[in-house]
Amino acid sequence: MSSTVEDAEAVARRMERAMSYPDRVRVEVRAGRLGGLVVPSPDGDDVESAVFRVLTYGDNYVMEMACRRRVEGDDGEEGYEVDVNEIRRMIVKRNLLSWTLDVPIDRVDGWMTPECYSRVGRVASPLVEAFLDAFEDETMVTLEEEVELKRQAAVLFSPRGHGVADACEAVSLFCTLGNYYEKFGLDRDRLWELPYREYLLLKMMIRQEGEARQREESRHKTSAHSGTKIVAGHGGRARPSRGIVRSM
Repeated sequence: MSSTVEDAEAVARRMERAMSYPDRVRVEVRAGRLGGLVVPSPDGDDVESAVFRVLTYGDNYVMEMACRRRVEGDDGEEGYEVDVNEIRRMIVKRNLLSWTLDVPIDRVDGWMTPECYSRVGRVASPLVEAFLDAFEDETMVTLEEEVELKRQAAVLFSPRGHGVADACEAVSLFCTLGNYYEKFGLDRDRLWELPYREYLLLKMMIRQEGEARQREESRHKTSAHSGTKIVAGHGGRARPSRGIVRSM
């Protein structure tokens, strides 16, 4: 089986899981045993899995605010930094719902109980880290995705653009929500429930749209200063006027 088919199957399975359980993310880690502990192992005989609650924009906002610390820079200016390790610990407490390990997950009011977190702390840390890494792979936007997003956004927001063929996830999401905003709506409350990955993708698209508009405005200003009058051509597109503009 070719890698292309395997990649397509992996994408299809992820999309199917997302549609069936939109608020859940299931990850798998190949593992083995070392001294009685279950540890991640590329050649292991077992496959352990974990189920996380989808990380939303609201989740991320609350965690970042709780885990940020005031710091003083080299120039004496005060700022804030976020403790990434503490955020990962909070993801375990807030988002880890279940796993195949023989350690039950107990939660109260949406958070892991202190007693349960103590039990989880006795699991081999490399395995917990592997679960978190796999979860972040499903949650964050990769560099390759960002590069493709920028390439397609340049086409989408071009004044002579006619849409994007084989749109990536970000473009498809941006256009779908944008076109159907009036019909479905996405108010402030709904935004808090938006999966954080989708929030990041939409944020990137909005930034790319803004930059494209700035480039277009700059082009129009340059044309205006050159003494060439811009008029609307067929189809509403701007074209240089055939007339001559003289200074009065």
